[in-house]
Amino acid sequence: MKRPRLLSVAEAAAELDASEAYVRRLLLRERLYGTKLGFVWVIYPDDLEAFKQLRRAPGRPPKAVEGADKTSLAKITGERTRAGTNRLLRQRPRARSRSKRG
Repeated sequence: MKRPRLLSVAEAAAELDASEAYVRRLLLRERLYGTKLGFVWVIYPDDLEAFKQLRRAPGRPPKAVEGADKTSLAKITGERTRAGTNRLLRQRPRARSRSKRG
């Protein structure tokens, strides 16, 4: 019976293009399956491949604007207009300067 080659934390980190600390954190949180032999973690290659396929892409997920219906988008646009904010909600328009009374 042929046994699969076990991967160390360093080898798994190299395959995931991540740090060893990240791989250990995944193992402790049981997001990546591994076995501890003494004080050393070992990971089966099949388990690493399964994790890679289930792993989400890094970074913030894109906003789901496409799935929103037109009435919701119109309502949001109306609220932004009434609030006086631009599309990105970053800046408010500057208030008009008041003239001094004489």
